[in-house]
Amino acid sequence: MQNAPSETATSYTRGDLPENLVRALDVAIDKSAKAPVILNVTDITGYTDWVLILSGRSERHVAAVADSINAELRKHGCKAEGADGFGDHTWDLLDYDHFMVHVFYHPVRMHYDLESMWSDAARAELDLPPEVTDVSDLDALDTPHDLPAYRGDLVFGGFEDEFEDDDDDDLEGAELPDDLDEAPPAQDPVDLPPEEDDDPDGDNDDEELPPDAGDELD
Repeated sequence: MQNAPSETATSYTRGDLPENLVRALDVAIDKSAKAPVILNVTDITGYTDWVLILSGRSERHVAAVADSINAELRKHGCKAEGADGFGDHTWDLLDYDHFMVHVFYHPVRMHYDLESMWSDAARAELDLPPEVTDVSDLDALDTPHDLPAYRGDLVFGGFEDEFEDDDDDDLEGAELPDDLDEAPPAQDPVDLPPEEDDDPDGDNDDEELPPDAGDELD
């Protein structure tokens, strides 16, 4: 599923990355995306090998980066199998099966902090210049009042349908607690107060309307 790593199992360089992932990285840098991070998540997620995380300075910038990556990879026959977030462009997600690309509006990236969630994942050594890794000009940006919904699964960051089968498999053969088949204990009957009679004299029973009551409706 992935290229062989360098000599050290937890150390990766650009040469270990899929060719189209490198293309996505280079296009993003050309579009002035900041602080690119590539994580190897093969042993963590189970549904993809690599995750590319990027920052943009605005929603318009995020859209430009994501659209450029998508367009460039399509030129090389690599089409995204899924996408999310292209309605507001505060967190655009592109799924290329063996790798996924997360393009964030920078404050949203800081809020969800995927790097901390995948802190056990090995990072690829990209040897990028300071002007690409420096986000000091982005740290002052305001966090949106309406944050985007979490993209995909809350634990792994993938798409929901990629986990449906796994959930079903986990239940197969599972032992359920013995007391699930037992009927719930009987409860003592509750005495309800008698209903009040709204018409104790019976004067209004089968009350008839006057003959001309419907004339105004004709």
